[in-house]
Amino acid sequence: MSGEENHGEREATRAEKILAFALAIFLLIGGVRIAIAVDRMFPRPDYMKIRQEFLPESTEQELSLLRQKEEELAGAVQMSREAEIKARLDYETAREEYRTLLDRGVDDPQKREAWEKARKAYDEARDRREEAEATLNNFQKKILEPKQKAYVRAERSFQEKLERLNRMRDLKSGGFSLAYALLAFALTFWIFNLFRANPRLARYAVIGTSFLGFGALQTLVIFFKIAYPFLHNVIPVEWAISLGGSIICIAALVYLKNKFFSGEAVSRRRLWRGLCPACGFPAPGAFCTWCGAAQLLKCPQCGEETNRHLPHCRGCGGSLAASEAR
Repeated sequence: MSGEENHGEREATRAEKILAFALAIFLLIGGVRIAIAVDRMFPRPDYMKIRQEFLPESTEQELSLLRQKEEELAGAVQMSREAEIKARLDYETAREEYRTLLDRGVDDPQKREAWEKARKAYDEARDRREEAEATLNNFQKKILEPKQKAYVRAERSFQEKLERLNRMRDLKSGGFSLAYALLAFALTFWIFNLFRANPRLARYAVIGTSFLGFGALQTLVIFFKIAYPFLHNVIPVEWAISLGGSIICIAALVYLKNKFFSGEAVSRRRLWRGLCPACGFPAPGAFCTWCGAAQLLKCPQCGEETNRHLPHCRGCGGSLAASEAR
C-alpha cells in the first residue's frame, strides 16, 4: 500500500511539473504578444517620405534620362567604330590593289581613284569616331558625372537619416519593451514570494514558480531581441547573454535557496502543514514516529505542554526561545 501511495505521489509530482511548465509557456505566449504590441506602438520611419525629401522623383527621372542619353551616345560610338573598321578594311584593300599595279608598272586611273576615295572615306569615318567619343566623354564628365555624384551624396544622406531614425525608433521601442519585461518580472517575483510566504497558498507554490519562470524567460528573450541588433558587431552577444544569464540564474538560485529552501524555512512550512518539522512525516504526535524527534516541551512560564518548534507558548504566549536555548 505504501508503494502504491509513493507511486501515486511521484505521478502527481510529475504531472504537477508538466502543468507548471505548460503554464509558464502559455504565460510566455501572452507576454510575447504584449511585447509585440509594445513594439508596434513605435512605427518604422516612412521610407518613401524620407526618400522623397532627399531624392524626389524629378531627380531620379532626370538621372534616368541622362543615363538613356549616355547609352545612345555609347551606341553611336560603337557604330562609328564599326564603320571606321569597315572603312579601314576597304581602304587597305584598295591601297594594296593599287600598289600591286604600281609594282607592275601600271598606273590605273580607276584604281587610283578608288584608293583615294577609300582613303577619304576612312579619314571621314575616323573623324566621326573621334567626334562621337569626344561627345560621349564630354557628356559624361560635364553633365552625367556631376549629376551622379550629387545623386550618390543624396542617397548617402538618405541612408544615414533613415538609419538614424530607425536606431532612435529601436531605442525607444527597446526601452519600453525592456521596461515592460522588468516590470513583469518584478510582478512575477512578487507573485512567487506571495505563494511562498502565505501559508494558505504555500501548497500551490509551484504556480508562483511558473510565474517566476515566465518572467525570467520573457526578460531574457526581450533583452536578447533588443541587444543583438546593437551589439552583434561589437561583442559576441550570444556568449555575453549566456554568461550573464548564467550568473543571474545562479545568483537567483542561491537567493531562493537561502530564503525559501533553508532548513528554517523548510521546517516552518512543514509546521504550518501539521507535519514533523524535522522530517516532514504527518501527524507526529508527542514524538515523530518516523525520525523520533520530540515535538512537545513544557512552557517555562506556565508549565503547560506546547509545540517546541513554535516561537511562543500556545497557553500563555510566553517566549520559548530561552527554553530552546537551554
